[in-house]
Amino acid sequence: MDLEQLKEKFYQLVAPSMPNEWDVEDALSPLVDSESACLEEVFSQIPAIWPVSQGLCFAYLSAAGPALCHLALDELSLWVHTLLDRYETGGLRGAQLFMADVERQFARQLRGQGSLRLTEVRSRLQPYVNGLAGRELPLIGAAEAATDSQVIFLPSELGVFAEHGENFLLYKLMVSFQWASLAAGMFTSPPFLTLHRKSAHPLDCFFSEFPQPDNARQLFHLLETGRMLSFLRSELPGLMRATVPLLPRLPLSGDESSKPNLLDFLQRGLLRGEEHTHGHSPLTDRAMALLRQCAVRTEDNSVSLAAVRELMGCLTADEDLAATRPLIFQGTLRLQEMRNLGLKQRMDKELKMMRAQFMSLSAAHQPTEADPSSGENEGQGYDAALIMEMESAWDQLTPFMQSMGQQITINEMLPMTNKPTQECGQTQVVQETGTATEGRAGSALARSPHAGGGKGEEMAEPVVYDEWDHRRKGFRKKWCVVSERELLPVENSFIEQTLKTYRGQIRRLRHQFELLQTGERFVRRQREGVDIDIDALVESRIDLVAGLAPADRLFIRLAKNHRDIAVTFLVDMSNSTSGWVGQSIKEALVLICEALEVLDDRYAIYGFSGMRRLRCEIFPIKRIDERYSKTVRQRISAIGPREYTRMAPAIRHMTELFSQVEAKIRLLIVLSDGKPEDYDDYKGDYAIEDTRHALLEAKAKGIHPFCITIDRQAHEYMAHMYGEVNYIFIDNIQRLPARMSEIYRTLTS
Repeated sequence: MDLEQLKEKFYQLVAPSMPNEWDVEDALSPLVDSESACLEEVFSQIPAIWPVSQGLCFAYLSAAGPALCHLALDELSLWVHTLLDRYETGGLRGAQLFMADVERQFARQLRGQGSLRLTEVRSRLQPYVNGLAGRELPLIGAAEAATDSQVIFLPSELGVFAEHGENFLLYKLMVSFQWASLAAGMFTSPPFLTLHRKSAHPLDCFFSEFPQPDNARQLFHLLETGRMLSFLRSELPGLMRATVPLLPRLPLSGDESSKPNLLDFLQRGLLRGEEHTHGHSPLTDRAMALLRQCAVRTEDNSVSLAAVRELMGCLTADEDLAATRPLIFQGTLRLQEMRNLGLKQRMDKELKMMRAQFMSLSAAHQPTEADPSSGENEGQGYDAALIMEMESAWDQLTPFMQSMGQQITINEMLPMTNKPTQECGQTQVVQETGTATEGRAGSALARSPHAGGGKGEEMAEPVVYDEWDHRRKGFRKKWCVVSERELLPVENSFIEQTLKTYRGQIRRLRHQFELLQTGERFVRRQREGVDIDIDALVESRIDLVAGLAPADRLFIRLAKNHRDIAVTFLVDMSNSTSGWVGQSIKEALVLICEALEVLDDRYAIYGFSGMRRLRCEIFPIKRIDERYSKTVRQRISAIGPREYTRMAPAIRHMTELFSQVEAKIRLLIVLSDGKPEDYDDYKGDYAIEDTRHALLEAKAKGIHPFCITIDRQAHEYMAHMYGEVNYIFIDNIQRLPARMSEIYRTLTS
């Protein structure tokens, strides 16, 4: 196939976009002499790459020919799948480096050889370390292993050994070692330490007592490593038996031929046996003896600290132990970060106490109509005594705030920067708006006000979710940002009018739902019970006379039917629900809430909308543990059309929240008026397949999704997206309120 034919085929695949002709020719030229089977396979991957990045697609076409020298045709799609992952994590430069060496970067891994990436093993290591710690310890990619007591840092890629299995075992040892450093008290501060600097970790204060603090730090870390390995042999003997053959093969920073320092000797003795250090000098023999003592004492780090004192007194002034790199599973010490996190936790605790004190003072002195001291105008009822009490509480907090050297957040959103001031007889708190970024992807994005108004601030940190790309049969990692936003209650006549219009129907629904409540019934033919089952007894006697074995189920048992049901209603708030569609959805929600109040079923209501993948918004209307109150009714009144219908991120967020609810039956009922669509390229088959996959993910977690679709006509994609029996189509919007209640009864009966 010549170049012109290749260009024509390429333009057919990427239509209607028209890329630069020179770029196309440069990318396709290496493929001119390729076999037709290879060309078909190479071109079949273009629809998955082109929508992600045109530059990546051109780079792929240039590299595809050389890549097939190392790969079979059926392996090319796997290579492209990994290529797209590398592009999303490392950008175009990372993808180009990946394509430059197919054998080392991909082919070896495909054969179970070569380096291993943290992203490939995190799903196996994360539950493992959470089980060890009894809490969430997120695994984060970094240059070296470490921990700050809240997360564990691991190398993003590990290629120490040739086989994947051995590299995975090393990853597991790294995770276990960092957990052990927390569980066995490597970072605890013994009482004999003298703190010279309040701003430093206690161990850093100890190291600073010596003329060469870095030497002391390195010695302490290695002596504690001996203790940690002993702790792991006691706590995780199976893991340590598996890793024993790997330890002598781990790389050391010192060269065998060069003159080693004391730390090099200790590393060799720890990994390869004492025969590599014995007899070199009295200092090395004494150091190994101290290392053995530390390994025996696994209670705390006091023996290691005492050993550091002794060894530091024996080192010469020109000794530089910092030149020796820590062992790969040791990682590095992040003492200052650990201290900062501890201070932050202490500050948060103090802030909660102070905030509770402010709230209690405010509640105790809240003016009422019967309070003669209250002023004529609202907000003028706080007396001078209250102001003095609040100023006193603030004065108590000020030294703590200054010692932290940070702003303090009183309401978790707005930093308080000024002392309360008295003006017009009331206490005011001067606040400034602002945001602070965390170190986690997607956790602190700039707030953007909604054009239509009526939307409150973010209620929690944004959450990042993957998005399913059917073209490459894989996820786009950390692609969509979901934010929960407050839906400001609206006071109007909607609820009152709805209750009046549907008064008779609500009464019938409540009566019908009362029949679904917990009841009692007799279960016949039981082995034990409260009464004799006459029919079963007669049949048993007949069988006995006939020479058959008589039945032993001769009793009646009183059984209680307990409903254990939780349901979440997810409401489409896109701009296509304006008019009667949105009105009927709100009326249906009012009817179902009024009816559900006679049941013990737990239920929640959330709305969703947004624009593009970085602004998928969720609006809590009623949480699962929230009462159906006046505020909830006002939030239902506030439901209105907003932006677009990117449904899958909302479903994934609801699945994540709902999976934490314990119930025998968990229903996720989605109310929408059509197919998913967003302002960007999120439309057509891509959006349908992503939504379908999100629904399957919910089902895999024990949540039964059901969709109520409101449209003028049924579409072919509905059965494919929702499943044949998991949706209902309503073309008459005025029937929605009644049908929704019937659907709920059917699903939960």
